[in-house]
Amino acid sequence: MAEEEATAVERNGDDQSETSDYTSKDEETEDYRRGGYHSVRIGDTFRHGRYVIQSKLGWGHFSTVWLAWDTHNSRYIALKVRKSAQHYTEGAMDEITILKLIDEGDPEDKKCVVKLLDHFKHSGPKGQHVCVVFEYLGDNLLNTTEEFLFIWLKKFAFIF
Repeated sequence: MAEEEATAVERNGDDQSETSDYTSKDEETEDYRRGGYHSVRIGDTFRHGRYVIQSKLGWGHFSTVWLAWDTHNSRYIALKVRKSAQHYTEGAMDEITILKLIDEGDPEDKKCVVKLLDHFKHSGPKGQHVCVVFEYLGDNLLNTTEEFLFIWLKKFAFIF
């Protein structure tokens, strides 16, 4: 039980996961510095334990995105953790403003735009990171495309 409680404790560690191997699909490790990415590990919690990290969904130049469990609403969400430099913070706040305006203008959800569920700031050793919570819509398009291509090549390789 103590191990489970220790896993659920919010960590702000500055090292990357020991279990993940760096690949070309991963962000550059040198971007894990002040002003850069926040180190996130499976089991980390955000927003006072509300969001529990399950797995990594992807990354981009501005942020990493994680599948997390929302303990208040018993559902999966996508948690975007922005880099902490000021210009990334400003961009994140602009994104939040735009998503709120879209949501207000589409109360019946007819425009099919991903829903902003929550946002907050998270302090860590690399600075203060804006975190944006979205509804979870599934795997990222790059992974889906690569999986489809692999299946297609495997299925039709005999033609070549």
